[in-house]
Amino acid sequence: MEEINTVAQLKFASQHLFNLICFIGILYYFLRKPVSVFFVNRSKNIEESINTAKNIIDEAQQKYDENSMKINQLDNEATSINKSSENIVESKIDDINNNANSMVSMIEKDTEEIIKLESNKIDSQIRSAMIQKAIKISENDLKQKLTDEKDEELIISYLAEVKKDVISNS
Repeated sequence: MEEINTVAQLKFASQHLFNLICFIGILYYFLRKPVSVFFVNRSKNIEESINTAKNIIDEAQQKYDENSMKINQLDNEATSINKSSENIVESKIDDINNNANSMVSMIEKDTEEIIKLESNKIDSQIRSAMIQKAIKISENDLKQKLTDEKDEELIISYLAEVKKDVISNS
């Protein structure tokens, strides 16, 4: 009985194997072109996608390189602008310092002149005040010392000197 089972199993397996081979053959016959066309189209689509991606990557790399160069140029320009502005600022600071120093010098000279003028003015006012005081003191002394008799003596001595001068000049 076991032999019958083995033969029956082999027969059954061979029938199914034949059916399977026929099925695979039919599938191969009918599906070979559509599957190959599908895979060819799929490989073309993948290749086009890869090429598009490569182009995009190349363009992106090119734009990145261009932008990097522009950034470097901007950095260089910013550096040169900073240096230029620092030079301008230093120049302006020097100009301001020089102007301030010259103004200080001019103010010092003007102040010295004003002090001298004010000193001279004060000296002159002091002298004037002293002279006026001396005149008042002299007037008071003269008023006290001069009398009518002394006036006559002075006038007589003055007239005598004038006569001598007139006689000596003639």
